[in-house]
Amino acid sequence: MVFSLSQTLSSQTNTKIETENKVTKHFYFGIGFGIGFFHPNDVNDYIKYYTNNYMITSGVEDLFLNFVGRVSFTYRINETIDLSLIGEYAWAPKLILVSGDDDEYFHFDRISPGFIPKFHLPIGSGKHSIFFAPGLLYNFMKFEKYKANGFGARLEIGFSFNPGKKNIQPFVCYDFAKAIDDNEFELNYSGIQIGVDFCF
Repeated sequence: MVFSLSQTLSSQTNTKIETENKVTKHFYFGIGFGIGFFHPNDVNDYIKYYTNNYMITSGVEDLFLNFVGRVSFTYRINETIDLSLIGEYAWAPKLILVSGDDDEYFHFDRISPGFIPKFHLPIGSGKHSIFFAPGLLYNFMKFEKYKANGFGARLEIGFSFNPGKKNIQPFVCYDFAKAIDDNEFELNYSGIQIGVDFCF
């Protein structure tokens, strides 16, 4: 009887440990930050044309870097699938210092609501995971007088780390975000983004 009671207590302890190691929360609010790398051809050609007659003392004309912030609301269906609604803002500034004239400042902006399902591959005890996330976004883009909107796509891969009640997700993704405005000017935010999301 003592042996049987010991087995029962051991089984209950193991069950408790397994339950604690698994993700049990279903709703998450998240904030995230990222750095993007891209090459918007028409935008860069515009900047080069506009500054062609200037003697540039610092910097280059091309935009190649953007900064991203986002918020997300996530519902986790189970250990392997969750669904997120996101709102994202990307900002690509360019300050060109000009000798003997006023400095020039440009910025290329993107606002993108979207839907991103994530598919998790649990590792170890099941508390942490590697994930793959194909997403759909709608992009509102603006540069100077040019504006264009359109659907875009995202392919994302990352790691979901759960220290206590928080969830940290470093990731890398490729964004396809391109649209043509009424003047046939291409606004292109496609490129690679590296970032991290914090979910609570």
